[in-house]
Amino acid sequence: MPRAYLTVTIDTECDKAPRWLVRKPLAFVGVTTGVRERLEPLFASFGAKGTYLVSGEVLRDPASVEVLARSSGDLGTHLHAETVEPGAFVPDVTAAFQRDLPEPEERAKLETLTAWFDDAFGRAPRSFRAGRFGVGKHSLRILADLGYTVESSVTPDMDWASAGAPGLAFHGAPTQPYHPAWDAPGTPGNCPLWEAPITIRKYWANSLPWVGSRVDPRWLRPTHASGDALARLARDEISAHLASGSRRPPVLTCMFHNVEIVEGLSPYAKTRGEAHRILGALAGLLSFCAREDIATVGLSDLPEILGT
Repeated sequence: MPRAYLTVTIDTECDKAPRWLVRKPLAFVGVTTGVRERLEPLFASFGAKGTYLVSGEVLRDPASVEVLARSSGDLGTHLHAETVEPGAFVPDVTAAFQRDLPEPEERAKLETLTAWFDDAFGRAPRSFRAGRFGVGKHSLRILADLGYTVESSVTPDMDWASAGAPGLAFHGAPTQPYHPAWDAPGTPGNCPLWEAPITIRKYWANSLPWVGSRVDPRWLRPTHASGDALARLARDEISAHLASGSRRPPVLTCMFHNVEIVEGLSPYAKTRGEAHRILGALAGLLSFCAREDIATVGLSDLPEILGT
């Protein structure tokens, strides 16, 4: 049995530009080049697999669907509400938080997204992440009704008020998978879905008055961190979990966007060198996991691994 498990979750979307502007007309180089030519060879070199959480507009692009269907990855869904019926349109920026939608509209959009996935891949999705981490009080009930088993929108100790979502905060949320409360995804409860929070741990400075709120915690995300920094965070999370006395294996959840690893498609990689730095950090994390007997699995694999 592996010492721990890693899921590498990739929010898979259409191409963006500086300030996250949506490129028009819609383009998908982040899939055809990012997934096929950069991510898949990297995962194959480590005998690992990624989890591609696919946004609605990508599910409607035949070339992107073909790339993803041929990949070795686990596949799930990712809701940016603007791009999914009813009322779909091509926005300048995907700014909506699904928790702000009326329940009937959120349900209708999730039903559409799930049907589009089924049409594209011939099977129902099992894993999900809300765009902008905007999971809400109705989301888990809807996802359970649609047959999902894993949700991964919780960002422990993050507060998204400054991003336009007052009240969307996950202070004190667990950093390991748990069954959430039906109407409070950041709180343990009795919902049968697994919540797989993104691996985020506080710095000591986060506990200081006035200062802590200005310092982002550490994320298991290659966007801004080096491979060594990701490995240190992984070690710290595993050690904390083992010290808790839990009998479940530790789980690490890494995240980033497919468009981050192709130059010019996001604010994070304006040059090829910057894109390859992010890929190099991911390679460093995968190399660490290979050395430390940490298995890289799909998000949808977690229920079987964790049991009840």
